[in-house]
Amino acid sequence: MMTVDELLDRFKNECPVAMGTRLMLNHLLSDERMDTLFATHAGSQRCGELLFSSVADIMACVALNIKPSVNAAYKKHKEKMKVSVTSVYNKLQGIETQVSRVLVSETAAELSQLWDHLEGPKPPPVLSGYKTRIIDGNHLAGTEHRIKELRTLGAAALPGTTIPILDPDKKLLVDVILSRDGHANEATLHPEILELVEKGEVWIGDRHFASQKMMTTIALDKKAFFVFRHSKGLLPNWESQGERRRIGRCDGGTIYEQKIAFTYQGRAICPRRVTIELDTPTRKGDTAVHVLTNLPSRVSAKSVANAYRKRWNIETAFQHLATTLNSEINTLGYPQAALFSFCMSMMMYNLISVMKTSIGCAAGDADLADEVSSYYAANDVSESWKGFMTAVTEKEFDSVYGKLTLKQLAKELVDVARKLDFSQYRKSHRGPKKPPPKRKSGNRGNHESTARILDQRAPKC
Repeated sequence: MMTVDELLDRFKNECPVAMGTRLMLNHLLSDERMDTLFATHAGSQRCGELLFSSVADIMACVALNIKPSVNAAYKKHKEKMKVSVTSVYNKLQGIETQVSRVLVSETAAELSQLWDHLEGPKPPPVLSGYKTRIIDGNHLAGTEHRIKELRTLGAAALPGTTIPILDPDKKLLVDVILSRDGHANEATLHPEILELVEKGEVWIGDRHFASQKMMTTIALDKKAFFVFRHSKGLLPNWESQGERRRIGRCDGGTIYEQKIAFTYQGRAICPRRVTIELDTPTRKGDTAVHVLTNLPSRVSAKSVANAYRKRWNIETAFQHLATTLNSEINTLGYPQAALFSFCMSMMMYNLISVMKTSIGCAAGDADLADEVSSYYAANDVSESWKGFMTAVTEKEFDSVYGKLTLKQLAKELVDVARKLDFSQYRKSHRGPKKPPPKRKSGNRGNHESTARILDQRAPKC
């Protein structure tokens, strides 16, 4: 009979990504940690018979596609919880947004420290000398119409809106703005974003964030910096402060720079307008991309353009959340449940991201982390998890790895990554995309915000 150490060595060799993921989950999702987080940040919701840690375990299994649904994950854990599946769904629909958000921010902060401890080469920062943040809005996909008030609707039921915040240097989703209102948009959530901006940071976003108030507050009140795509609608009355200058070439176009000025509520600001004249128009027909920034002139226009191009990192993160992880469960119609599920998937995205960085560190090649397929990495976890958990129980795993410091955990992750056969996890690069065929026009229906419908419910006596 094999010893626990021999079993663990076998899993390190056969499914290293699953091993690394379990090491991090064991550290971050301990029952004590999850229940303390809930007790500290929950408002009106009480712990009751069903512990928050038990619900977190269920949703972690669903997010990693270890189990296909909440009900399937519940059946695996029901003997431990001793409550009905209805109690699980009731708990999920009552989890407050501040709890979901703290789950992301606190675990991301610890994973950021873990990332710092990984020994080996790492990619250079997006902007040397600056801490950068990339933001983008995301409406959760429409859910099934299981809620009574939704059953007569033909429109999609939107359970909420999120604005994840990405650290592009470490490729970690470090925070998220959550709204129960599926009709909320980036503009309505600007005040919550501004609360997060710290002195000296650089915030990168698309045209939805380039409002006069947003840029003025970041530059003058927060003493921070922005790199936002120029929107004529949000900034109609800007004035040129000089001729546009040709800077040079970048991948895909020619860069120009111009000083401009605008005034918001009597306060003047003079950002630069960096333009990339594209060699090939975008799918929407745009021939140029205009970016506004208040970064000092020592940060070149080319560096600004390259930094804005990194904005697509967060689009890639959304794609992984939607396709590789189970982030938007169409059976979870209640906003709080859907938002908690999304936040749990954000946490799993961060785990896989740290694992990818450790692979680059182990190989001595920082660029290798970007060649690791998130799909194959997540598949390694979902395929091997059941056997892993059966062969090595939580108690046995804890006896070996339960007291690791972050520095020791980082060393273990790199050691595990050295055993990985990279050919099994390399991305499969596709050729150029072909233009999609034209579709016949048709009415796709309207949307309805689930939160607004539920807010119309008559109060309980």
